[in-house]
Amino acid sequence: MAAALATATIGAMVAPVRASLSSSVLTSARIERRGPTLEIHFGFSGPPPRPDLSTHGSELWISLGRTRVAIPPRPLFGQETPPILSVRAIQSDSGSRIIVEVIGKSDYAIARLRDRNEIVLRVATTGADPNIAAPIIVHNVAPRRPALTIARPVAYAPTENPRPVSLAPPIAPAPVALNEGNPQPGRFLVMIDPGHGGYDPGTQSSAGAQEKDLALQIATRLKAALEARGIRAELTRSTDVFISLAERTRIANSAGADLFVSIHLNSSPNTDTTGIEVYYLNNTTDRATIRLARMENGGGDGYGAPDASNLNYILTDLRQNYKASEAASLARMIDAQTVADLDAGLGLNVNALGAKMGPFYVLVGAHMPAVLVECGFMSNAAEAARLESPNYQDVLSRAIATSVADYFDADMAAGNL
Repeated sequence: MAAALATATIGAMVAPVRASLSSSVLTSARIERRGPTLEIHFGFSGPPPRPDLSTHGSELWISLGRTRVAIPPRPLFGQETPPILSVRAIQSDSGSRIIVEVIGKSDYAIARLRDRNEIVLRVATTGADPNIAAPIIVHNVAPRRPALTIARPVAYAPTENPRPVSLAPPIAPAPVALNEGNPQPGRFLVMIDPGHGGYDPGTQSSAGAQEKDLALQIATRLKAALEARGIRAELTRSTDVFISLAERTRIANSAGADLFVSIHLNSSPNTDTTGIEVYYLNNTTDRATIRLARMENGGGDGYGAPDASNLNYILTDLRQNYKASEAASLARMIDAQTVADLDAGLGLNVNALGAKMGPFYVLVGAHMPAVLVECGFMSNAAEAARLESPNYQDVLSRAIATSVADYFDADMAAGNL
């Protein structure tokens, strides 16, 4: 991470507002440049309020209920540089609002850091920082530990007949500290979709590990990690059976799920390629993404995938739907959190390949925000061995669960202006 080039701090200037209306006080604002990204820290006298976000053209409005403004109306005047045009703080009878205006197309990520009494906003020109959320969440990860020791590979069930997969011996999950903002038990439902299954093995490693088996193992761990955080979770499949792509989202819709998370493993002609990618539904012209989508969409009998014209019609329609922006936000959070946790928790250096849009048919038809997580590359022998490790799967699944919890609690968000 590039060093901060400039920092400006504004102290408190008390605004005339009735104290009885406020439960929090916005006391400071400072801005730092970190490489291609501008990072703004808004400080509070106590725990920061939950921000309510809305976009209005080139402006991001951050509404803060029952909050008193104790900084100037232009707290960073003279320090605002592209892509940020201006930052304004406005007081109202019901609370306050921060308005951030940008120049040109921009990406943003915002997080409420309750342990620091801060709200942090990062803004960059669109595409300049593909992992814009990562630096915000690093403060939450565990202390760096020694490099991962790969456990003995798991045993794989024969693939001729559908039957339960023999999972690796379970390991005790790390304790999860539930804070006052985490979702209440049973409030949300996440449908987890282990990719492939049955006569569709997906990709496989040079050692013979199959995508369908690892996807189910990771999905099972993710279910446990979500439930430990008070979030209900179900699987589209819990055994080694084939389920059509269309049926997977039908299961989620029938259950009334709030999120759909499909778990997959990646493959590349370049065996040196490693890393994590998270996709949300949309069209794309990127050749690598199109190639991956063709692999995941499949072409065999029983998939029920639409032809190109029908799929393009569906994607065009969904681009106008609110689910696209919500799924994009969740995808960025998962990408950043998983890489940060694996790096810090296991002493690794995992490639963050970013959140991307792609025409994945398994996401079509979901009535809720839906993402597809490519957890790593089976085509890379070293990464495939890590993906077989129970420890690696456990850290990965807990990181995805943390992202989902933050998404539901609005502790983090990401989007575009």
